[in-house]
Amino acid sequence: MQKVGKANINIKEMTAGSSGCFTIAYETGAYGVDDSGEILIARRDVCDSAIPQFDDPNQSGFVKVSADVAAKVTASYVPNRYIRPFKSCISIKVSDGSLSPGDKIHVQYGSPSGEGAGYRIQTFAETEHLFKVLVDCAGSGNFVETDDQPYIKITGGYADALQIVVPSSVIIGDPFDVLVRAIDSFGNIAKLYTADAAVMLEGQARSVIVNNGIGRITASLARQGTFYFEVIDEHSGLHAVSNPIVCTEDAPDKTLYWGDMHGQTKRTVGTGTLDEYFSFGRDCAWLDFCAWQGNDFQVTDELWADVCKKVKQYHKPSQFVTFLGYEWSGTTPAGGDYNIYYLYDDQLIHRSYHWQIGMENTDGSDRSPITELWKQFKGREDVMAVPHVGGRYGNLDMCSKDLVHLLEIHSHHGTFEWFFKDALDKGLKLGVIAASDDHTCRPGLSYPTRQTSRSLASFDVIGGYTGVYADELTRESLWEAFNSRHTYGTTGERMILKVTSGTAMMGDEIFQNFPPTLDIEALATGDIMDIEIMRNTKTIYSYADAQPKNKNIVRILWSGVRSKSRPKKVKWDGSLSVQGGRIAGCKAVAFNQADEGVTQMSNQLVTWKSNTSGDIDGIELALDYDNDTTLTFSSPQTSFTIKMSELTGRKIIKQAGGINQQVQIDFALAQSSKQAAFSFTDGNIEKGVNAYWVKVTQADGNMAWSSPIYIKYKT
Repeated sequence: MQKVGKANINIKEMTAGSSGCFTIAYETGAYGVDDSGEILIARRDVCDSAIPQFDDPNQSGFVKVSADVAAKVTASYVPNRYIRPFKSCISIKVSDGSLSPGDKIHVQYGSPSGEGAGYRIQTFAETEHLFKVLVDCAGSGNFVETDDQPYIKITGGYADALQIVVPSSVIIGDPFDVLVRAIDSFGNIAKLYTADAAVMLEGQARSVIVNNGIGRITASLARQGTFYFEVIDEHSGLHAVSNPIVCTEDAPDKTLYWGDMHGQTKRTVGTGTLDEYFSFGRDCAWLDFCAWQGNDFQVTDELWADVCKKVKQYHKPSQFVTFLGYEWSGTTPAGGDYNIYYLYDDQLIHRSYHWQIGMENTDGSDRSPITELWKQFKGREDVMAVPHVGGRYGNLDMCSKDLVHLLEIHSHHGTFEWFFKDALDKGLKLGVIAASDDHTCRPGLSYPTRQTSRSLASFDVIGGYTGVYADELTRESLWEAFNSRHTYGTTGERMILKVTSGTAMMGDEIFQNFPPTLDIEALATGDIMDIEIMRNTKTIYSYADAQPKNKNIVRILWSGVRSKSRPKKVKWDGSLSVQGGRIAGCKAVAFNQADEGVTQMSNQLVTWKSNTSGDIDGIELALDYDNDTTLTFSSPQTSFTIKMSELTGRKIIKQAGGINQQVQIDFALAQSSKQAAFSFTDGNIEKGVNAYWVKVTQADGNMAWSSPIYIKYKT
């Protein structure tokens, strides 16, 4: 008999986000469980299954614990009972007696059909979704895992949407691949979807067989121009439009490639294996380049050796480029979160500390604070560091100007323009990237999750992409582009963004003695709402302010984060009321979570539930009004009243405290388009270094940010 017992589960597989009833049976081992002993069933921190409760079988998360024993067995849910990444636990305590060897405890998740609500499982796929069972037989506070750990397989479900992905640039006549994928309601590859769909371009149809959510065909283009492919499944009615593809007669000077350089797997704080991680990025997200970034204090020597091996295994120049790296994860006062990347394979890891892998640093390889890491890498051109905002944020006061060329402005955690503006305020000359910081084994296709426990926040937004202009798809060429800041970041959309000034492109640093002219070209995946030009941290031009407006549609947007540290989420649950006018219609804008959005609408009042993590949420109102009509906005962050006569066709900004918390009021554009191109000359350039960067916002809330062109101006 096993000493601390065994556990099994009576179900093998569930569909992501589905509900059901299943039972984990725990049988005590040779030691039994003493009075004051405890059994834990722990879940991963990233797991967003229903939060357990033990009172109401008709409500979400119901769990029933039963045991035919003389001792008293008491169950509760404790969000922080065990250690990362298995903090959240169902705790089963034994009192008024003991459990003998062979005694059984049954933990039933959900109610059987017809007797109550089923238990909702997590919203993302996982090959081995673990219920970690641990036992403290002696009531000492020391927990030991059972030998047999119950788990189930969670798979993607039925298709909720189609997506079609094409390269951003091709040459006339050259063949290229087109990817069609089916996505379920939670952003997983819809494994239950198989169909014969049609890929359309300018009225021409091609058949594509989609099996288990993925399909591919080869295509080519016969003329120059910008194109959008479509995919249509007539049987289900699903339809999608691709990202823009630009076809040219000759190869461009720089080719646009797409990647996600930031994510983790189950041997740190995420889910899935290294093979699942890299193969998903390559085959499902269809990335050009990818990297893995585990928290260093969880990376054992054995894991680091495996990471080195897999990075080499999946690296295929001109097809799929991988980079070796890890996340230096010291406390913010010691340096905070910096992603470390290597140009070459088989490098040493220098951790911030060994917090979860045995605190003794036997080989002396740790480097903390991060300034010691900079000393370790001094003079090396094959190492790069990128600060980001996760649970911690990178300490920019300790930034290395030699090793840090880029900053992560968006991830699965949220949107962090404030972070980049802090860098500019400190005089740092950095470029912009975006990534996912994925924990769900979906690099390049990371979707929001629900609340993971009563103490841990969800991932609130779709993960980002990095667009890189490089000579070719090799490590060396991408590395040169990173160092040159020829990059931009998006919120997970493959928008094409070009920002130039004369011969300089985004990321370049130039010197001149005359006012600069910026040339902007944006090819978006949705209708463009605005294109803003920033000089350093201030907006100096708004494309939307210069366009004709539809004065029948009022758009109200709110955004921001609560603080720089965790938790960051801002609650905006609120309302907008109209006096002296009538609401004829209301459209929700950019809500990310299933339980967010417009909750009530009448011709006088709209209410909503909303949280932002630096991203935007909002509403568009079709409004009947006159100049005396007033709008009253109410939320926990700010309340105000504005007259319609105050709206003149230029956006109005109401500050709301926190970090970048604000409300924006404006009319919608009179004409919508996915494409925009214009020039802007800054007649107010200031002496010294001026960082010119561009932010594109689509009507669906998606955004892109360019790296700056740094212009040193001397009158």
